[in-house]
Amino acid sequence: MPYANATSSDAAEAAAIVRVDFTRKCQSVTANTSLVRNRRALIVDTDSVSARLCRETLERIGFVIDYVDSGVAAVVAARGRVPDLILMDSQLRDVSASETIGWLRSNQALAGVPIVVLGIADGSRLPAKNARAIVGIGKPLSAAAIERAVRDLCG
Repeated sequence: MPYANATSSDAAEAAAIVRVDFTRKCQSVTANTSLVRNRRALIVDTDSVSARLCRETLERIGFVIDYVDSGVAAVVAARGRVPDLILMDSQLRDVSASETIGWLRSNQALAGVPIVVLGIADGSRLPAKNARAIVGIGKPLSAAAIERAVRDLCG
């Protein structure tokens, strides 16, 4: 047994290391949170697992979340309460993401809202007129990729 010779002081030292590492991670998250506090994000996704990862990631860095599961619902929700950021799956169940983005961009209040398209590694599959303030994230999604995209778009 590799831990048979471990002493209580070894355990205490290991616990102290874990506490320091945890504290650093919390400080990092706290620093990130202050950058986006009170901002609103709209998540548009039919996949509940992806939507949950997006929600948890964005809430951790300070966003308030609205969630819908279709392109039409996204346009209605965004017109009702203008978000600071939209995360949208590339495969929606009712209309294409490209069409939804076109509708959003045609509204003056929503034209400049940054959009992260989930499931596209870059904006190449979106029409050029819709490419303003759009970042793509390939799947499988990760919290780090979501945070990086948000940082790129929202500062």
